[in-house]
Amino acid sequence: MSDIETFEQLFQNGLEHIYDAEKQLTKALPKMAEASSSPQLRQAFDEHQRQTEEHVRRIERIFSMLETSSSSRSNKVVEEMTDEAQKMIKHTDPSALRDAALIVAGNQVEHFEVACYGSLRNFAELLGRNDIVEILQQTLNEEKQADELLTRIGEQDVNRKAAQMRGEMARR
Repeated sequence: MSDIETFEQLFQNGLEHIYDAEKQLTKALPKMAEASSSPQLRQAFDEHQRQTEEHVRRIERIFSMLETSSSSRSNKVVEEMTDEAQKMIKHTDPSALRDAALIVAGNQVEHFEVACYGSLRNFAELLGRNDIVEILQQTLNEEKQADELLTRIGEQDVNRKAAQMRGEMARR
């Protein structure tokens, strides 16, 4: 017999996975901010750190609304993404190149979160939990905005500077 036999259990399982992901990100985002050389990128990571802490509280509120314990299931996907970001930090000198890599890492996490929150919002809707739908929609909107901000920082500034470094490296 499997652990997930009902749609409600699938929803609960998804909440437990995103709860773990958000808790992991509360630890990873400060490291990404610290590794950023772009003030704009650092500020984006700092702001999303604050939002992520609120996301954790929202999920805990949802668990309370469901009258279930706030438990998490290990989220290996986010663990791998944050590990890769840390490797990139370690193997890239502080520069626009590192910033571009951090933006990629941030976008990857945001896309994963958008997928999770979008599905969870739909599940809550199908379960008739409009009170929970509103909470998940708010978080989904913030995750989309964070992704758009990282993309904009990359396209308007960081990526161009990183690409210019190619010429500097060739001249050395």
